[in-house]
Amino acid sequence: MGYIPHTDADRSEMLKTIGVSSIEELFHEVPASLRVEGDLNVPEALDEYSLVKELRAIGAKNTALSSLVNFLGAGIYEHYVPSLVMQLVTRGEFLTAYTPYQPEASQGYLQTIYEFQSLICKITGMEVANASMYDGATAFAEACIMASGVTNRTRIVLSDSIHPHYRSCVETFSEPADCTTSVSNDPIADIDHETACVAVQYPDFFGRVKDLKPLVEAAHRHGALVVVVADPVALGVLVPPGQLGVDVVVGEAQALGVPMGFGGPLVGYFCVKRELVRAIPGRIVGRTQDKDGRRGFVMTLRTREQDIRREKATSNICTNQALMALVATIWMCSLGKQGFRKLSETCIQKAHYAQRELCRIPGVKLLFDEPFAYEFAIDLGHDADRVRDQLLKQGILAGLPLGEYYPELKNSMLIAVTEVRTKHEIDDLVAAVARVVN
Repeated sequence: MGYIPHTDADRSEMLKTIGVSSIEELFHEVPASLRVEGDLNVPEALDEYSLVKELRAIGAKNTALSSLVNFLGAGIYEHYVPSLVMQLVTRGEFLTAYTPYQPEASQGYLQTIYEFQSLICKITGMEVANASMYDGATAFAEACIMASGVTNRTRIVLSDSIHPHYRSCVETFSEPADCTTSVSNDPIADIDHETACVAVQYPDFFGRVKDLKPLVEAAHRHGALVVVVADPVALGVLVPPGQLGVDVVVGEAQALGVPMGFGGPLVGYFCVKRELVRAIPGRIVGRTQDKDGRRGFVMTLRTREQDIRREKATSNICTNQALMALVATIWMCSLGKQGFRKLSETCIQKAHYAQRELCRIPGVKLLFDEPFAYEFAIDLGHDADRVRDQLLKQGILAGLPLGEYYPELKNSMLIAVTEVRTKHEIDDLVAAVARVVN
């Protein structure tokens, strides 16, 4: 991309056009306390060659994930992505496509969104899915705000075993929506007739799998909705939330073939029971027929402010992650139904092997004696941050120390094991942990 700096004459002309006499006048609305007085502490300018060399030297300080054996999960997971996925998704027809406002010119892209919706419904057991959301956390926040609008109530009950970042996102969304949030270690006991929704994670932040039926029954008895944040890969084995009477299922679909990157890009999914279809945020693609009886795809519902009167809008979400949703769609199709289940089973088997071997180390124990999927928390008996740092030096990204989010668990670590981890790598993790803690 070309870079052409502005001259003093350029800047003067722009200021004159705007109607101000100086840069200082342009920014006079910014309080003085927030402005930097004098020269900025910026190094002298470099020529292009020197600048590129400097940036490369800075970049070389990064540790590439490919050089680490990764056991970190906590919401973003490393799964194998077949080469055909990126080969297809980087075709120009997909990579440069924009929002399909004109269905007659966008049938291919509309169909991929329709397939994404259909696959997500099959995985979750729900009746309706939208065309995707920005990410799992904002999908969750949108779900809680939607529940408030549907029930005409303002109290949101959040389980304390939901991902801390997701809970924080809900709290941010809740304030301007005039909702209140309550974090509980016993959500069933905290449901009352003022509750708009009660939300849990499945499996939860610690990887535990709990029976959702008692929660669903208690919530519906009080007229509240049940919102579940679900890991789609784990649903290859677990009972789908839709079969348990859950009202809304949301989550992060990054695990469905989207590379980890540096925490993004992500793609949220959003599912509801059919009776909530007109309250769902975002957009929905539907299948129809033209006048000659040929199958076609159209935007069936768009409940955002850009498309309907503001007072009727369910959300101000203005786009979706169609390209990442396409990645997930191709990835799921490449696996097929049996392959998807086999993937889930493999992750769970390897995680349980890792947990058993780690807990053979003296002083190391499973934090919760409850069923788990492919992520689990262990008590190391030592400061988990120190253990993680020591293992990083050995090329192992061991997991997430829990002390930052749960101070009482500063000796505990959350570990994820997916299908890409080999028995040899798991055994190396166990041996490395044993050396550090003993």
